[in-house]
Amino acid sequence: MSMPKKKTREYHSLRRSRQAEQTRAAIQAAADSLFRTKGWSKTTIAAIAREAKVSDETVYAVFGNKRAIIKALIADTVRRGNPGVPLIKQGNALKVLEAVHQGAQIALFARDVTDVLSHVAPLMTVVRTAAHAEPELAILYQQIQEGRRENLAVFVESLMRNGPLQDHLDRESATSLVWRLASPEMFALVTEVEGLSPPDFCDWLEQSLKQLLLAYSA
Repeated sequence: MSMPKKKTREYHSLRRSRQAEQTRAAIQAAADSLFRTKGWSKTTIAAIAREAKVSDETVYAVFGNKRAIIKALIADTVRRGNPGVPLIKQGNALKVLEAVHQGAQIALFARDVTDVLSHVAPLMTVVRTAAHAEPELAILYQQIQEGRRENLAVFVESLMRNGPLQDHLDRESATSLVWRLASPEMFALVTEVEGLSPPDFCDWLEQSLKQLLLAYSA
């Protein structure tokens, strides 16, 4: 006679878990839209709650503050809907790391990173702009950049395993080069200011990396 009660408890627990996931997703979707259109200062917790159709208290209970919301948004955007798997361990990144030809690695990398940047660059612009006035955002911005550098160093190491780089480039120098060129800031400059399309950025990035990194034409 105890089995139905156990199943009922499991059902209610599963339903609460799904409701929590749906609430979190609604808050993030609302915040994502507002951050991209209104920026940091005009995107308040109250505005996010109204857009998500939840109470202010619910937003605070789920995330605590705006910094936590945009941090989660950036992480989920970079990981493209697979937040439980670090970017460097996802399928496209693994293809880059497992390729045996440097030219192919760079071509795959340029396509993958362009896709990531096309989605995350606007959010990074929000963080970078707000970082001038918000110390916590400045810390978050620095942390994200350090994380980028760590991931890109893995890419550079995989290139070096497949062949030499230009004579003057060591691991750190090559990583710095990739970190600058394949950055959200560069993507925003090229696409928003110069007016190039993401495919054009991808082509430019691929050719630039091949010319600047490789010891031979690939």
